[in-house]
Amino acid sequence: MMSKGKNGNATAIVRLDFQYAHRFMYYPGEAQFLHGHSGLLEMEIGGKVDERTGFTYPIKEAQKLAWEIADNFHHGTLFQEGDPLLESILSTYEKAGIRSGAPHTTPPKKLEHPLVWSYPECRVSVTKKVSTCENFCEMFYELLKDKLDIKKVSFRSSSMNAASRYYE
Repeated sequence: MMSKGKNGNATAIVRLDFQYAHRFMYYPGEAQFLHGHSGLLEMEIGGKVDERTGFTYPIKEAQKLAWEIADNFHHGTLFQEGDPLLESILSTYEKAGIRSGAPHTTPPKKLEHPLVWSYPECRVSVTKKVSTCENFCEMFYELLKDKLDIKKVSFRSSSMNAASRYYE
């Protein structure tokens, strides 16, 4: 999908959905327990429309770049830094024989960033900040800003929880 702006500029819109589990470590209600969501990421990629191709940015290429990040979260679990459950999960995976990854699957590309890092063989990621929709927007922007001209990132974890961040 593409929306057209001034002077031949436009935004290509990338959408990805993935399922993930997380918890809010310090939340006093039920969200302190591990629970899952179907996340929907939407990014607007800016640029001039290429007169030859008609595209601002090739969507499949942008989706591939975004999926390299999102794949760490798909069917994965996010923990906030300092969560006491993290070591328990990793050691339980070790005891269960699944710490080295699932048979016949390729683990995602490892994340190593100040905001998020991963144990791709376990489909576990650790975030510096609480894994809210607002912080998912920031995380995807920070991980992809050097590869894509991102104008807006939106993330939805349910029909009630969503956020957007704009970038210039």
